[in-house]
Amino acid sequence: MKLYNAMEESYLKENLIHKWVTNIVRQNDGYEFLFDDEVYLPVYKYTLKITKRKTVKLNLLEEKVLQIVSIGVHQVDEIAKILGITRSLLDVTLADLHVKDLISVSSDICSLLKKGKQALSNLERVEKQQDIMKDIYMDSFKGKILDDITRYQVVEKGIIDDNKLEPIVQAEDMKVIVSKFEDIQEIFQNEYSATQIGDGIRTETQELLTIDGIESVYVVFIKIPLQIFVSTNGWDIDIVASKKKYNELLLEYKDEIIRQINNKKVLRVHWKKKTIQEPYNGECLKEVKGLVETIRAADYRRKKKQKEIDELQMKIFSSRKLLNGETKVLLNYLAENAQQVELSVDNVDDWAYDKNFVGKLSHYIGKAILKIKYQGSNNIEKAIKRIKRGHNVAEYKKCNHGYFFCLKYDDNYEVYGVPVERTVINSHTTCIKMNYYLRNLRIE
Repeated sequence: MKLYNAMEESYLKENLIHKWVTNIVRQNDGYEFLFDDEVYLPVYKYTLKITKRKTVKLNLLEEKVLQIVSIGVHQVDEIAKILGITRSLLDVTLADLHVKDLISVSSDICSLLKKGKQALSNLERVEKQQDIMKDIYMDSFKGKILDDITRYQVVEKGIIDDNKLEPIVQAEDMKVIVSKFEDIQEIFQNEYSATQIGDGIRTETQELLTIDGIESVYVVFIKIPLQIFVSTNGWDIDIVASKKKYNELLLEYKDEIIRQINNKKVLRVHWKKKTIQEPYNGECLKEVKGLVETIRAADYRRKKKQKEIDELQMKIFSSRKLLNGETKVLLNYLAENAQQVELSVDNVDDWAYDKNFVGKLSHYIGKAILKIKYQGSNNIEKAIKRIKRGHNVAEYKKCNHGYFFCLKYDDNYEVYGVPVERTVINSHTTCIKMNYYLRNLRIE
C-alpha cells in the first residue's frame, strides 16, 4: 500500500531532489551544526578623479599644416593657398593646434613649438588630461581591488543590519586606494587604453598617470551564505560556505568573519536567548537510516525506476527527524500545496521580532491562509502587526498548545522544532540549536 499521493510523487518529477541534496549540511568533523545564515561583505564602489596621458594620432590636415610650417612657410594665407583650403577652415585647425601647444599663432604668423616638432616626428600628439574613472570596486577588509564584480552576488539594499560585516578599511582612505595603483591601472588599460575617434581614422591611446582623489563612493555588498558550527567538545565557532561556489570567497575572508562573529559584531540575533520553558510537545523522532545515501544516489541517476521512487517517497514523507539543511526545502514544498497553515509558537514575540524568521515566513506559508496559536506575548497586537507585513493572518489566538515551534500544513503534515540550549563562544553566550521533525498526519 502506498503511503503517499500524486502530489508527493510530483516531488521527484519536479527535480526537487537535487535541490534537497544541495541543501543538506555536510559533516564537519569535530563540529556540530548550529544554523545557517548569510553575511554581507561591504564593497566600495568608487568614481575616481584621475590624470591620464593621452596619445592621439594626427589627422591628415594637422600633419600637413605642421609639415608646411616646419619648412619655413609661416604666413597663414600662404599655408591656406598651398593646402587649397579656405582661410576659415584653416583657422579652425590652427586654433586647435594652438590650444594643444603644437604651434603659436600671432598676427597671421605661425611658429612651430617644441611639442609640435615632437608630434610631427611621431605623427601623434601627447597631452595630459584630468578625467574620472567609474565603477572601481574595493573590498572593505583587505583593500583588494575586485576586477570582475560579476563573479559575486552583489546586493545594494534590503539587508538586515545584523548581517552586515563591519569594514576594516575606511572608504575615504586615499593611501589604500593609491597603494592599489597597479591594480587600478590594469583595469584602466583593459577598458580605456585604446579608443577610436570619429570615423576611425584616428586612434588614441590612454595611460593612467595618477589617482588624484575620490569623486564619489557608494557601498554595495557581496552576499556570503554560511553554515555555522560549534566544536563538539567546546565553544569554538567554525563556518563553512553553504554552497561550493562560495568556497573560494569564504576562504579568503574566513578568519575575519569568525573574529566578528566571536566579537558579536555580526549575527548577533542568534546569541539572543529565546525563552525556553522545557519540556515542549513534540516527540524526538529518529532519522531514517540510509536516507542521505538513497537520495544522493537517486539524484545522480536521471532515470529512476518505480521501485526506487516508491522507496524515496516512503522515506522522505515518513515521520522522522529532519536532517540539517533540509527543513527550508521541505517547508517551501509543503507551502506550495497547502490551503491553510497553522503556526504554533511558545512566545510569539521571540519570532515576531526575529527579522530572519519574519523575512522567510512567506516561503513557509506561500499563498495559504495563516492561523497563529501562541502561549505568551508582551504585546500581542504589536507582534501580530509585525507578522502581518506581507502575510495573510486570518486568525490568532492564545492557547496552551505546548509547542515551541510548529507549522501544520492542512491536516497532512506538521513540522515542529525542539530547542536545545548550547553554549558557544564563551561561558556567557548561548545559542538555541533547533532540531526539526516531520510528522505525517495522514498515515498515523
